[in-house]
Amino acid sequence: MLALVTKALTRPAAGPIATSAALVLTAVLAASLARAGQTEGELKAQVAALAAAARANSVAWRTQLDSCRSELAQAKPPMTTAVTRVAGGEEAVAERLASQGPAGFDVCARMEAADRAVLASLDAK
Repeated sequence: MLALVTKALTRPAAGPIATSAALVLTAVLAASLARAGQTEGELKAQVAALAAAARANSVAWRTQLDSCRSELAQAKPPMTTAVTRVAGGEEAVAERLASQGPAGFDVCARMEAADRAVLASLDAK
């Protein structure tokens, strides 16, 4: 096998064939580098456009957020504050809740009990 390779490389036509192959590979490499440079330029332009769009969106969202915050700051006090003022203050409301419990608590407890009963009947099958 080594003799075959040595014989092929020592022929008189091996030099011009190798030179031609090297020139073809050089041309292919140059074309590949040119295309890679062009693709890189296109991608950099796309990244720049996306970054500009992201900055514009960021400014728009920040403006909208600031607008919402300013509206919230100018809004009237929440309903719970008005209710606590009318009902005799926060201490009175807290005392009433501690003695009576929230209105929807029994409903939630019944719903949870019903859910457990349904699940238990499904597990029994």
